[in-house]
Amino acid sequence: MKKKVLALVLSAAMLAGLLAGCGNSSSTNSTTGSTGNSETAAPAGDGGGGEDTASTGEVVKLKALIISHALTKDITDMKWVSEIEEKAGVEIEWEQIRADWETVKSTRFAAGDVPDLLFNATIDSDYTKYAGLFMDLTPYISAETTPNITAMFEEEPDTKTLATTMEGKIYGLPKFQGKWPSTNTVMFINKEWLDNVGKEVPTTYSELKDVLMAFKEQDANGNGDPGDEIPMDFNAGANNGWFNSAYSLTNLVGSLGIQLTNWGTDAYFAEDGQIKCYAVDERYKLFMKYVADLYANGLINTNAISNDYSAFQSLSRGNEKGDALVGCVFGWEETDKFGPTLYSQYVPVPALEYDIDCEPGTYDTRWRDDYTGLNMSGNRVCVSANCKNVEAAVRFIDCFYDPAVSVQGLFGGISDGCVEQTGDNSFKVLDPLDPDTDPGTWKWTSTMADNAPMYIRRDTEIEMAQDMTYALEERKIYDDVIAKASESDTYPQMFMKYSEEDQNTMALTQANINNIIDNYWSLWMTGESDIDADWDGYVKNVNDAGLPQILEIRQKAFDAYLGK
Repeated sequence: MKKKVLALVLSAAMLAGLLAGCGNSSSTNSTTGSTGNSETAAPAGDGGGGEDTASTGEVVKLKALIISHALTKDITDMKWVSEIEEKAGVEIEWEQIRADWETVKSTRFAAGDVPDLLFNATIDSDYTKYAGLFMDLTPYISAETTPNITAMFEEEPDTKTLATTMEGKIYGLPKFQGKWPSTNTVMFINKEWLDNVGKEVPTTYSELKDVLMAFKEQDANGNGDPGDEIPMDFNAGANNGWFNSAYSLTNLVGSLGIQLTNWGTDAYFAEDGQIKCYAVDERYKLFMKYVADLYANGLINTNAISNDYSAFQSLSRGNEKGDALVGCVFGWEETDKFGPTLYSQYVPVPALEYDIDCEPGTYDTRWRDDYTGLNMSGNRVCVSANCKNVEAAVRFIDCFYDPAVSVQGLFGGISDGCVEQTGDNSFKVLDPLDPDTDPGTWKWTSTMADNAPMYIRRDTEIEMAQDMTYALEERKIYDDVIAKASESDTYPQMFMKYSEEDQNTMALTQANINNIIDNYWSLWMTGESDIDADWDGYVKNVNDAGLPQILEIRQKAFDAYLGK
């Protein structure tokens, strides 16, 4: 016990040294125990006309709202957050919301109910829809006052592009966590089932169907019940999830040369510098005919259309006897997807080649490139236009982008027993303090995790937990295919900038398009509709709903991003 206490003390001391560069030099004079509040006058230029209380050694009181994962513990119980509050000379009154933010956000924003700081609570359109509610942080970002944010913008310029509006203003600050892989999605298959039915890992569409037929017909899991195997499963998701879910069957359209980039793009992609929509592409028709054939042969989970993500996950973890039930499925990482018992049965499947009525290699096989989406996100934190001490707020925010703090924001605090610093720029993610919790779940439980503002430098060395080690290793099978993606074939929607008029047009028109494209895929898959008979009319209806107009708007934004 004495050793444990001493270790915590040493960790705290080490962290204090690491935070020495956090914020500007005036923050080093801040002390706790003084009184102050968010009404304290702010420096000239931030609307208050007064003096930053950090220069007087007083603590600035601020209010903050954070939207967190449902599992995440109270932020006031995270020691690493308390440590940077003290370092920045601020005292935060936190409001933590774990669910239903979208249902109350518009009401609060319309009423001007906005605290000084908002973490993970806004999207780009909020800054135009609720104009005047948020502070333009551009005047406050400099090498002197925000060294960590400035370093991120200089070293990873895409983060500044992500944060900057068409008018050149910065309201929401982004994150960069450069250690994540290049794709969100792995296609897994049960190797024990393959061995049981005498098959190899498939490499083409035809081989996949052959394997799935064997899974269905030969009691692949070997439990004596020839009818409990589900050859293939997927997650349809909600809100047009077929086109936006990371674990949808649409991942396989890459086999037809369609380069998917990130998710949430409503079937839009780039090809030779042109923005297109694969929902009306002839290659999508070929793909859907293949999917319909699998479904007609009983090879796809009939409940996948309606299952939520929880059901999708639990099914992959087998039955109460420990038998695997799913043969082939998409997921993030093997232990996360299949649990601590079954994960060793599964191996990744390479990007398949399309070979239906053609030779393998006829199409330029691709796989989803998610690097920007996994490693960057906008709007991790913003500041209210009514904040009385913006400099103190920004000083506190900059601390989150400190090298050591960023690692703790993602994986948990050093003082909290989640991370160990092993060198000047190296860290080790420790095993969960709760032995019954897997590393991925523990991360979301013990810290802000992926929702945190952060800048994890590319040269920061991190010894990952088991789940991330597996995730990085599994994806090596896609490295060569993902490397095919060029600038003209990559559509990072997150960097596109639109005028308010274009945003409104896209929102209304896309809703009309989604009403069509999101209704047809399931009808075609289940055979309720004949894709050959319906295709031409379907394409015409999508175009009549406004697709050409949206493609024009998206092309204009894409060209601007490329600097054309």
